[in-house]
Amino acid sequence: MNGVDVAMGEVVEGGGLDPRIAHVLRTVGIHHPSREDALHVALVDAVFRTLGKSYGAQLVAMRFEVAQALRQAGEDYAKAKHQTERILARETVRLVAGPDKVTRALAQQMAEASDEYDTARLNELVQEKREQWLRKLLDTFAAAMDNHRTDRADDRAASRFGASGHVPEER
Repeated sequence: MNGVDVAMGEVVEGGGLDPRIAHVLRTVGIHHPSREDALHVALVDAVFRTLGKSYGAQLVAMRFEVAQALRQAGEDYAKAKHQTERILARETVRLVAGPDKVTRALAQQMAEASDEYDTARLNELVQEKREQWLRKLLDTFAAAMDNHRTDRADDRAASRFGASGHVPEER
């Protein structure tokens, strides 16, 4: 992915991802970011924009990108679910009103067995899983932020302890 190395002022091109960006992504479980994944691109950009800032600022920037992706995934899931229900209803009505005089239950089973319904249902399930995955990813960011806050509090406590003249005991 292309970007600008802020520290060096150089353009980073081609196969290499800035190691600082790769490290931040790994802390939230993204070990192999892909240029083809729009979310990965957005996360790389979020970290890039916050290079030189705190890890907490980087987490907030990434979390914002995931929230935007989750909003879109929710919309995509709703549209896919609506499409599946529409196909089922349309086919069921067509079969019940048809010349073969089938019951509604049988017509619904026949509609569910169609290739069109199957394709729509698969798309619906994929969209649902993407939305669920993004929710879990947001949970990962929340956990990372909690860990970051704990680490900072521990560092402050250690600094206060050292500043007060206490020397940690070696074992």
